[in-house]
Amino acid sequence: MNIGFACDWEGNREKTWSGTPYLLYESMKKLDGFNLYDLDINIKGFELFLYKILNLKLYKGKIEHKYRFSKLYLNSIKNKLFINLNKFKKIETLDTILEIGDIGIIKDIPFYIYQDLSLDLLIKELKENSKPMSGYENYSLNELYKRREWQLKIYEKCSGVFTMSKWLANNLVTDTNLPKKKVHVVYMGAIIVPDKSDYHLLEGKKETTILFIGRDFFRKGGDIVVEAFKILKKKYSSKLKLIIVGQKYWPLKGEIPDGVELIGEAPWEIIRNLYMMADLYCMPSRFEPLGTVFVEALSFGVSCIGRKLCAMPEIIKPDINGYIIDNENPENLEELMVKVFEDRDIKSKMKKLSKNYRDYYSWNRVASDMVKIMKYDQIKINC
Repeated sequence: MNIGFACDWEGNREKTWSGTPYLLYESMKKLDGFNLYDLDINIKGFELFLYKILNLKLYKGKIEHKYRFSKLYLNSIKNKLFINLNKFKKIETLDTILEIGDIGIIKDIPFYIYQDLSLDLLIKELKENSKPMSGYENYSLNELYKRREWQLKIYEKCSGVFTMSKWLANNLVTDTNLPKKKVHVVYMGAIIVPDKSDYHLLEGKKETTILFIGRDFFRKGGDIVVEAFKILKKKYSSKLKLIIVGQKYWPLKGEIPDGVELIGEAPWEIIRNLYMMADLYCMPSRFEPLGTVFVEALSFGVSCIGRKLCAMPEIIKPDINGYIIDNENPENLEELMVKVFEDRDIKSKMKKLSKNYRDYYSWNRVASDMVKIMKYDQIKINC
C-alpha cells in the first residue's frame, strides 16, 4: 500500500502546527506494511510574499495578514498538490492520501483529512461569545462562512475525517451532517514527552508548583488562574509557585504577584523540565479544541485542572487525573487546586497511570490507528 502525505510545511517542518504533522509523519514512516510519500505543498518565496501583501488587514493598530483563507492561496496549495500527484503518477501509484487540514478534493484516489477544529465549531464559538478565537481575529463571520463552503465540499468528497476529539467528531455528525461511518476519532500524540520511560519528578523541591502554558493568556483562562493562585497563596502557604509560560510581558494590570514567575517563549527542553517540576497543570480554557498541554502533563504524571468545555472533559477525569471547573469563579478554582494538593490518591493514581497516558497519547499509536482504518477501507474498495 502506498500512502501520500499532504501538508503545507510552512517552511519549518519540525515546527509546523507545533510539530503535529512532523511527528505524525515520522511515526508513520516507522510502520511496516506500506510506503509513505511526502507530497510537499509548501508555498514559499515571492509567491507566499505576494499572497501576504494581497491579504493585509489593520487589526488593533497592527498590520496583519489573513492569506490562509483567501481563495488565491487555497487554490494555489490545491494546485500544487495536483502537480505533485501528476508527477508521482509517472513513478508510483498512490492508494490513498492523508491531508493535514482540508487542502483539496482528489479524484480517483481515496483521501482523508486530519483536523482538530471545523469551521462550523469556529462559527458557533464566534456567535455564542462574540469574541474571535486567537488566530482568527482578522476574519469576519462572512469570511468564515465562505471558508466553510470550501471545507464542506471537501468533507463531502473525502473518504474519512480523522479527528483529535470526540467533541469535534460529534459536531461533524450532528451539526455538519457527515455520515458517522466517515468520522474517526484518533486523538493526537503529545509533542513534549519525558526523555525516558523511567523518568521521575525532580526531587528536593522547596515549593509546590502550578504550571500554566499558553500564548493566548485570556482565552486559556490565565487571568482566573492568577486570581485563584493569589487566594491560595494568601490562605495556605508561602511555598507556592505559579509558572506562566508563553507571555513575554505581564498581561494583567498591576505588578506581578508574589510567587508568580513569568517565562516567555520557551524551547521544548525547558518546558520538559517544567513539567517535571510541576505538581499541577492548570488551564481553565474558555475554548480549547483539545489541549495538547493536558496530554503532555498527564504523560509526565502531572494532575490537571481544565474546564467543562470542548474536548477537555474527554481528557480530564475528576478524582482520577484532576478536576474540571464549570464557571469563572477563582475561589472555586482555588478549592480544586487544594483538592489536588491534598489528594494523595490522585498522586498515587497519576504515578501508575502516566505510562498508560504516554502510550495512548503517542504519535506511534495515532499513526497505527490511521493506517489500520485506511487499509480496512482499501480492502472494502477492492472486494
